[in-house]
Amino acid sequence: MLKHLNLAGVNCDSAHMPCMPCDLTRSGGFSPEAGAVVLCQGNFLNKKHMEHTLVHELVHLYDHAAFNVNWSSLRHHACSEVCLYSPHVKAFTTIVYCLHKIRANSLSGDCSWGREIQRGTFSFSKQHQACVRRRAVLSVMANPNCKDKESAERAVNEVWESCFNDTRPFDEIY
Repeated sequence: MLKHLNLAGVNCDSAHMPCMPCDLTRSGGFSPEAGAVVLCQGNFLNKKHMEHTLVHELVHLYDHAAFNVNWSSLRHHACSEVCLYSPHVKAFTTIVYCLHKIRANSLSGDCSWGREIQRGTFSFSKQHQACVRRRAVLSVMANPNCKDKESAERAVNEVWESCFNDTRPFDEIY
């Protein structure tokens, strides 16, 4: 992942990945303005949760650098990132906490069988796709440009096929 970030022109060192206090509903985030990933100290269930969060946020950073994401577009948010401003971290002038997205949820392990069991939400048929879709809709709903749940669902549906099947920079789903 770091190799692909470097190829996309991102210098990804520890200064771009601070660990900071956050509210208990967050495990990490990405700030497009700062080009930084934030890990929330003390908010991880275990090492695997931290790894999934880090990969999730690094996918956001990769998308931001590689695809020229327009963060005000619901379709871009649905595919790449949906963010909610959080006043809990004051290290950056504006820190944007990113909740969920199609690519990050799919590629990072956020929607793995084990994570879904921990959440109490799982099924035997197409569990991964259902999780990615559910979390993407919730994220788009948090976008200030999103009017309602129907708008969020429409944005996710419009980009679903291309975004869900896009595994870059990985060869396959993590």
